[in-house]
This record gives sequence, C-alpha cells and structure tokens, in this order.
Amino acid sequence: MNMKPAWNMKPTWNLRLLIPTMLAISATTLSTQPVQAQQETFVMPSGNVECTYTGPAGTSVYRPQGGLAELSCDRAEPTYVRVIMSSRGAVKLIRNVGDPSCCGVEPKLTYGTVWRRAPFTCESNEAGIICRRDDGAGFQMSRRGVTLS
Repeated sequence: MNMKPAWNMKPTWNLRLLIPTMLAISATTLSTQPVQAQQETFVMPSGNVECTYTGPAGTSVYRPQGGLAELSCDRAEPTYVRVIMSSRGAVKLIRNVGDPSCCGVEPKLTYGTVWRRAPFTCESNEAGIICRRDDGAGFQMSRRGVTLS
C-alpha cells in the first residue's frame, strides 16, 4: 500500500467556497458579542465632589435609564446632593440621596484639568466643577452651591 503523508495531500474542498462561509460565521460571532460595560470615576482634589460616568451598556449591577450614557456627581459638604445628567433630557438635582457614597480618594481630576467622554465634558477648578453636555445643558457644583443650566 502506497500511503502519502497527510501534509502532502491535496485538499478536496474548494477554497473559494470556504472563505465566504468562514467570514459569515465570523461576522455572526462578532455581532453577538455583548457590549463591554463601562464605568469611570474621578474625584475633585478637595475630596468633596466625586463624579461617575456610566456608558450606555451600564455595568453588571447598574444600567442607566433609556440605555443612554450618564454622568452622576455627588457633593458631600455642606449638604449631600447628587446631580444626574443623561446624554439627553433634563439635568436632575437630587437633594434626598438614598445611597450616599461620596467621596473616594482616587483618581483625582486635578485643578485645570478637563475630562471628556462624549457627550460630557467636565472642568475642574478651585471654585468647583463645571460639567456640560455637547448641547450646552449642564451644571456647576461646589461647596457654595449647585447650579443647573
């Protein structure tokens, strides 16, 4: 019996037919992968304000309303308040926060620094923090007070 090693055998399938099938399987596999959860937190150097950005996919324990990205900032002193701003809609001030958790120690958004995750931009300065959406809606937060715009 004359046997050739397997690596010398000619393939019996048509490569032109196999490649489109493999690409279709890969595309299907990629499109069904879950969207990666995203959450990011930063703290003002004063330690009095902490902001948390949550992407549209949310996390394993929290999903923003409407599947929109969200920026939430808590101020600890002189009274505990929270401002929540979604990608669209009204900016909300919550005075009776049911789960106060402010404020961590890291990472600090040093004074003069701009943080950006579309559609939000926040600027840290010694007078407080100013955060805006691309459409101009936003808020200013400091020990002196909170102003929505």
